[in-house]
Amino acid sequence: MRSAVLLALLLSSPALGGEPTAEEMLKLHDKAHSNFNDLVIESKMIIREPGKSEGRTFEFTTSLKGEDKRLVIFKAPGDYRGMGMLTEGRDTMYVYLPGFQKVRRMGIHLKGQSFAGSDMSYEDMNESTYGGSWAPKYVGADEKSWILELTLLPGKEAEFPKLKVWVDRKIHQANRIEYYDAKGQKARTSARDEWVKDDGPVAHYSPRKLVMTDHRRNDHSTEIVITSAKVNSGVPDSLFSQRTLVKGN
Repeated sequence: MRSAVLLALLLSSPALGGEPTAEEMLKLHDKAHSNFNDLVIESKMIIREPGKSEGRTFEFTTSLKGEDKRLVIFKAPGDYRGMGMLTEGRDTMYVYLPGFQKVRRMGIHLKGQSFAGSDMSYEDMNESTYGGSWAPKYVGADEKSWILELTLLPGKEAEFPKLKVWVDRKIHQANRIEYYDAKGQKARTSARDEWVKDDGPVAHYSPRKLVMTDHRRNDHSTEIVITSAKVNSGVPDSLFSQRTLVKGN
C-alpha cells in the first residue's frame, strides 16, 4: 500500500521525479515557441464538415517577429484574397477587409468569433505564448509529454478560461491543447502533428499538420497544413504596419 502511494506521488509531482516544475515547463514551452527573430510560414486551411473528405481551402502567409508582431495575408480563395490581420501585442489586432477597403481594430469581445466558418477564431490566429496570462498546474504525463492545466489569471481575458496543454518533452512545444468553457466542459481540441525543424539557422520547430475540432459543433473540424516555414530570414520591422495590411503583401 505504501509503495503504491509513493509511486502515485512520484508520477504526480515532477519535482520529486527530477522533472521541471509546472512554471518551468511553461517557460520551456514559451521559449521554444518563440525561439526566432522572425518566422515566415506558408499554410493552407481546410474547413471540413463531419464525415466529408472534401472541404473549402484557404491559403495564407503568416509573418512573425519577436513575441508580439504577426501579419497574416490571405492569397486564396478569390473572395478572401488580400484579407489580412495584423497583431501588435496580445491585446491589439487589426483586420483588413478588401471589400470594405477599411482597417478595423478588433475588440476583445470579437476575437473569439469564428473565422470564415472555420473552427479557428481570430484569437487562435493570434496564438502566442502563455506566460503572464496563465497560471500552470502539473496534472500528469504520458510517454512523450508533460500535461499542464492552465487557468486564466485575474484581469486577463480569453474565450476559454481553462486549457489543458500537452508539452512535448523533447522540443517543448504543445502537441495537443484542450479548451474548456466556464462550466468546465471540453469545447475544442487542437492536435498538432508531424513536427519538422524549420528552414534556417536556429532550432525552431513547426507542426506540418494542425487539426482543430469543435465538440460544440458535432466535431466539426478545420485542418491547417504548413507547406513551408523559414526562420530568421531578415523580415523587416516595417512589414508589420497597417500600410502593409492594406497593400496585402
